[in-house]
Amino acid sequence: MNTTFLDISVAQFQVFLLVFVRTIGILAISPVFGHRAVISQSKAGLALVIAMVLFPVVPLTLSPTGELLPYVLLAIKELIMGMILGFTALLVFIAVQFAGEVIGIDIGFGVVNIIDPLSAEQISIIATFKNLIALVVFLMINGHHTILNALAASFDMVPLGGMMFTELLGRGLIAITSQVFVMAIKLATPVIAALFLTSLALGIVARTVPQMNVFIVGFPMKIGIGMGIIMLTLPLFQTILVKYFNGMAANFSLLLQQMYRP
Repeated sequence: MNTTFLDISVAQFQVFLLVFVRTIGILAISPVFGHRAVISQSKAGLALVIAMVLFPVVPLTLSPTGELLPYVLLAIKELIMGMILGFTALLVFIAVQFAGEVIGIDIGFGVVNIIDPLSAEQISIIATFKNLIALVVFLMINGHHTILNALAASFDMVPLGGMMFTELLGRGLIAITSQVFVMAIKLATPVIAALFLTSLALGIVARTVPQMNVFIVGFPMKIGIGMGIIMLTLPLFQTILVKYFNGMAANFSLLLQQMYRP
């Protein structure tokens, strides 16, 4: 048996496995690909196919190693890198979920949750509704293509095994993650403002007309006004989502630059 051919085969397998690990890391967490409705076998199969497509064009900057522990550490670094990119893509959906839960509590749907059959947990109706809209908008603007493009570009910007856990990377993650609360408040502001004015008006009515039972009148009124504002502001909600999704590529580029220093 030709030992040179065997050495090349082992080296190629090591590189391919690292490509696969980075790919499955980003697909396991990112929106659409990492959704709970997608079974794990499908995620692994899709990651394998994408890794096979990317493998021929991945720069071979990694030397083969015969030691197990250093290679396992490299694989863990690639997995963490993919998970960081997937988490970055998921931040907008986390903000949408947060905004939906805040709106639901303000409307009065705090105890009107449904059981998610996939996770067996209670989830907010408003948050689920807004997440579905965000998912449709994400697919409409080809957000899943942005994730795949970022995955392909990551091999050029950060070679295999070249990820570095730097202070700059930590600061970048904190800066991007801290925007979740701001995005959630912006998405929920129209409904929150309308319901605040409604509560203010009911408070004034309660002081001027003590005979009126504000609690009985206010509960259905806030539900009606809240649902009406949600429907009226759907175009604005879509516009803000498109803006946030379009900024996802810049976040990917920023993190990739902070992960590697030649």
